[in-house]
Amino acid sequence: MPTPTLRQFVDDYRRVRLAEGFATTDPEYVRQLPFRDVTGRNTAAWRIRALHYLIIRAALRLIPGIARVLDLGAGNGWLARRLAPSFRVTALDVDGGDTGLGALRDERVVRVVGDLEALPVRSQSFDAVIAAAALHYAVDVPGALSEAARVLRRGGLLIIADSPVYVDAAARQAAWTRTQAHYAGFGAPHLAGRYRGLTRAELEGPGLFRFVTVTPGVMSWRTALRRGLRGELRPGPEPRLPVLFGWRR
Repeated sequence: MPTPTLRQFVDDYRRVRLAEGFATTDPEYVRQLPFRDVTGRNTAAWRIRALHYLIIRAALRLIPGIARVLDLGAGNGWLARRLAPSFRVTALDVDGGDTGLGALRDERVVRVVGDLEALPVRSQSFDAVIAAAALHYAVDVPGALSEAARVLRRGGLLIIADSPVYVDAAARQAAWTRTQAHYAGFGAPHLAGRYRGLTRAELEGPGLFRFVTVTPGVMSWRTALRRGLRGELRPGPEPRLPVLFGWRR
């Protein structure tokens, strides 16, 4: 089977996200995020993301020297729009269509269509890079981290949030088989090739950032529901959704 193009990934991903309720062409959807999901289909997930957004916004305001912010994997740009009154924000995503950057209608935000593994921006252009629900879409995670480090000034901040982080590679691999089955159900199994959880060892391995756990995060609502239905109360290898701050070395 030929390797899917990035365009095919974007088209199929858009179709799946519309079916899941994580995307819509309704402009009110973007305006209300992350505090209200007007579709009513993923309220619990957005409740977690809203909390993480408040943590991120507070930190950016409190940490000295942060003015230029890159929203990496910005999707429809809700986070960039929320931060625009206080920072010079650039939103970057592979999808420039009506459920991606095309949904971002805010002249204060610079929009850039590009891949997080090959950022089309100058080195040391930003004081902070935010990867919210984005880094797990990198095929080459060390490469994506290297790109984030390149566009950050020395001592700049990388924030990772809302990406599934597993205890080890074995747990991640087991989850990936479920991911493949999930996307196969939508007729797009190739999407699993660009959706893979993270491990803390993988993030720290390249030695580009000094990571600090700001909040250990909670399990995704799907995982919590699945464990509850199975009657499993003890901790397992399921992913957490932490907020991690990484200072560029």
